[in-house]
Amino acid sequence: QSQQFAPIAPFNPFGEIQYVDYLNITMDGSRVYFRSIVMSYVVRERTSLATTTYEKDGSLIALPFHRADRARQQNPGTVARSTQFLSEASRSYPVNENTVYISSIAPNNYSGITSSTLLCLVDDCVQMQENTDIFIETAGVWDRLWNQGTSYVRVASESEWIEGILNDYNDRNVTADERIPPGRDLCSIGLCITEAEWCNTDPNCSESPYQEPPASVKPGAIAGFVIAGVVLLVLVLYAIHLYLVRQQAKRYRTIFAKRIADTIQVRGSMRSLSPEALAKEFKEIDSQVQDGKLSKDELWEFISSGKAGEMERHDFDALFAAIDLDKNGTVDFLEFCAFMGKCSDEYRAARVDRGSVVAMSSSRFFREDIDDPSQANLSKEQEVES
Repeated sequence: QSQQFAPIAPFNPFGEIQYVDYLNITMDGSRVYFRSIVMSYVVRERTSLATTTYEKDGSLIALPFHRADRARQQNPGTVARSTQFLSEASRSYPVNENTVYISSIAPNNYSGITSSTLLCLVDDCVQMQENTDIFIETAGVWDRLWNQGTSYVRVASESEWIEGILNDYNDRNVTADERIPPGRDLCSIGLCITEAEWCNTDPNCSESPYQEPPASVKPGAIAGFVIAGVVLLVLVLYAIHLYLVRQQAKRYRTIFAKRIADTIQVRGSMRSLSPEALAKEFKEIDSQVQDGKLSKDELWEFISSGKAGEMERHDFDALFAAIDLDKNGTVDFLEFCAFMGKCSDEYRAARVDRGSVVAMSSSRFFREDIDDPSQANLSKEQEVES
């Protein structure tokens, strides 16, 4: 973007110097060009170059050797020229949406500072006011050397901006030798800026000062540690999952085996159970429809109606899923027998627990009801046999 400004009226609070100032501001990505042609008792050209900063807060930083100030004196054939060597201390800062503050060193090789404020007076900055103060130090005392105020109005195009300069040249009788062509190349005034010089401050082609400290561990090692940690975590979680699944299977097999042991009439281990005994037990569980298949509701009623212990619903769901091998929603006799075979250890433990309870009850009965000492040995033998 390139925008040009023309003076509304010359202004100086002291009335010492009247001037007009044609200002061009061109923005090219992260690079900014300021060019000003000032007409007073001489024609003077000022050019400034700056870039945006890594802070990305709207501030600008001046390039070293960024500002040239060239004047043509009234004596024909003589040219006064001064170039300022500015440092990174020359910056501009946005105050708000309408105001920019600029701080730099004093011009014309004075040992001092310049403070400027640019204020947009209307929307889109069509009209702008600039106020500048220059301070210098003399014998330890700072004095204001210069104060100026300039009002600008935006012009529509670069051609209108150039036309305004040429018209003012004519109105002020500026000779051809004294005129500064508005379209002059920067190299003609000693500002041939190389790409390397731009990249001293341009954030788009230089290294940011905001760098992470060098890593103490190489990225490959970090990636290896991370992958190893993830694999270890997965293995631990998988082991925990297997443990919980096994514990759940043990719970529902134990309760199921106890419930079968409470109702079946055959003593002994799982191997001693005949197909007829299993078929009879299966038929008793299949009490609702009696279609040769156990529904989920029938099995739940059987499990929850006994004294084998309460089973959580999620454990029962896992139990039914383990019995229903073909996953058709019902349990047939073969699936029932197959699962009973898996519960042999739990069934044996249930039978032992049930036999111990029966033995204790029988022993108590015989001790309380048999008064004949000669029958004591017989009762003990019967207790052992039972």
